[in-house]
Amino acid sequence: MSLIKPILIVLSISVLSLIAYKIWQPSPAQYEDYRALFCLVIQKDDLTEKDHIFIEMEKVQKHSYPDYALHKPTFKTRFARLVFSEFQDLKLAEQQQARKSLKDCENLLAWK
Repeated sequence: MSLIKPILIVLSISVLSLIAYKIWQPSPAQYEDYRALFCLVIQKDDLTEKDHIFIEMEKVQKHSYPDYALHKPTFKTRFARLVFSEFQDLKLAEQQQARKSLKDCENLLAWK
């Protein structure tokens, strides 16, 4: 009987950890949304600072849904950071290529 309680505690912690991980990580569809936002925003040459890029991404997302929409998704900075870190991992030439072409940007930042 004394062995069952620790096993249940470990199982509960494991299940809660898995649920938290799944909630915290973006799905492929969410990644695609934030990738598209990022690629659209970096086409502007004056946006190079991370914080300015995130602010612009949030503005674009906010204005992408009509005022009468029942559910407007909130901007999740952690997803934007994930896409930005993928962009930072690219070589400088690839970053410049991504800034020039939406299609190239989306291909370079494809879900892995």
